[in-house]
Amino acid sequence: MRINNFVTKLWLIMTILVLLVIGTAGAAQTSFMADLYYEQQAKQLRVLGNKVADIALGEQDPVALEQKVALIASLYNANVMILNETGNITQCQGMGMSGKNMPMHRNGHHHGPMRMADIRKLYQGQTVVQRGNNPYFHTDVLSVGIPFKDPNNIKRAVMIHAPLEPLAEGLKRLQRLAIYTAVGGILLAALLSLLFSRLLSKPLVKMNKAAMAMASGNYQQRIDIDTNDEIGLLANSLNTLASRLQEKISQLDQQEQIRQEFVTNVAHEIKTPLAVMQGFTETMIDGLAKTEQQREEYLHNILDEINRLKRLVNELLDLKRMEGGNFNFDQEPCDLGAIINGVQRKFSQIAIEKGIYLEANIEKKLPFITCNRDRIERVLINLMANAIRHTPTGGKISLSATTKANQVYLRISDTGEGIAPEDLSMIWERFYKGDKSRTRTQGGTGLGLAIVKKIVEGHGGQINVESKRKAGTTFNIVLPLDQP
Repeated sequence: MRINNFVTKLWLIMTILVLLVIGTAGAAQTSFMADLYYEQQAKQLRVLGNKVADIALGEQDPVALEQKVALIASLYNANVMILNETGNITQCQGMGMSGKNMPMHRNGHHHGPMRMADIRKLYQGQTVVQRGNNPYFHTDVLSVGIPFKDPNNIKRAVMIHAPLEPLAEGLKRLQRLAIYTAVGGILLAALLSLLFSRLLSKPLVKMNKAAMAMASGNYQQRIDIDTNDEIGLLANSLNTLASRLQEKISQLDQQEQIRQEFVTNVAHEIKTPLAVMQGFTETMIDGLAKTEQQREEYLHNILDEINRLKRLVNELLDLKRMEGGNFNFDQEPCDLGAIINGVQRKFSQIAIEKGIYLEANIEKKLPFITCNRDRIERVLINLMANAIRHTPTGGKISLSATTKANQVYLRISDTGEGIAPEDLSMIWERFYKGDKSRTRTQGGTGLGLAIVKKIVEGHGGQINVESKRKAGTTFNIVLPLDQP
């Protein structure tokens, strides 16, 4: 058994505590039992002394009194003395002694371990109990003195000496029983503490294995501990940690995949305009553009591709600044209703050409909000462009605006193809495209929604999305009316 093992340490600590507790309790119990035992014996001797006093008062015949005292001394294996008013011994029976009318020895050999001070207390009417050596009997005794008065109101006393050796033997039996019980209790406690230590350490061993598994990259292992104590809470915390780490690593892997896809997408986004510009430029250099109209057409195409690259670069720079917490764009009181109506007009013709019904429900007297007009318009344009792109012919797009509790609620919903559930949590990521097959002519770089979210948050607002496949998508925006 290793000493640095947790089970061993816990077992040793519990065993030592049991030893200390039982040892201290045993010592206290032994002392208490000894005092209680001698107190009970002294009480019995006091009762016996009172009986002897009653006999001494009631028996007038000295011979009969001597016989009765001798009988009592023999039955109780004690020495019984009756003292007169002067302290002399009128009767002395038991423990190998038999006599009467004996003078009290000056040095107290007869009444030891009582001292002369105890004798004075005795004749003052106090019951005296002492334990110690009696040199007259050459043994340790328990002595009890009981005062009484005869019919003539003369002070007398009964003194009983009981040898301690028989009493001590009974006490030793009790003490041995207590020791055997303590040893048995310690052995049982040591065994139970070992079992409990292993039982308590078992969950810790499980948690250690789970922690080592997490350290090696395995986040799927879980700890099955169904308790509500601290160990159960720790196990639940480790399970929660493993789940969140697994989720986080999954998200990191997904984001890494998105970044890799972004490199490919950006390379394609840059490569295609460059190839177009190169083609038109080489055509003009080679003199294949015969007319001025052709040259102007080629130059306009080159300019369009340059503007496309410029928009891509600007979007990347804007997103980078906003992700860095730089929202320093000018804000002023803006007519949100006018902004919404302007965006609606821009897309109305496109919606008609595609066969999509476009409706707007704007609250009358919509209050002004403090915002950057261009940024909010960009949010609405991006969301409307997405809705137009993903809504089939015959579909419907709704744009609404209401106010409530000092906030403006914008809602853009469509009846298009919807967003897959696995894509909902990722649509706000940079460069993410739910439709992996989408070409550059069908959509942008995947920056639009990321920029939308940053702009809304930069205005102190919130945005969320609700979507169901084949049923449509709804974007909800909440903006405060008053911006600090």
